Amino acid sequence: MIETRRFNERQVSIRASGHAGFDLPGKDIVCAAVSILLEHTTQNLTSCRVNDDGINYKADVLNIDEGDKRLLRALGNTLATIAHQYPDNLSFTTKG
Repeated sequence: MIETRRFNERQVSIRASGHAGFDLPGKDIVCAAVSILLEHTTQNLTSCRVNDDGINYKADVLNIDEGDKRLLRALGNTLATIAHQYPDNLSFTTKG
């Protein structure tokens, strides 16, 4: 499950938890896709704090600029596409 929440124009949180269950850990293409998307996005944001214990992923995005907005929109669009293609394996919601 992945949830993004907008608190205001300058702050967003991204939460991911669980395992997609498409295949065994280490062979799961849904988990791999989501993991690399989250890593790519958060590493390229202007100001982001990440806490990842391997099961629960939390990213707090602060001081969002226009480039960050584009990255976050692209992340949301891609996650929505994956959730549509693999509805039994990924739940994606956005709030705020």
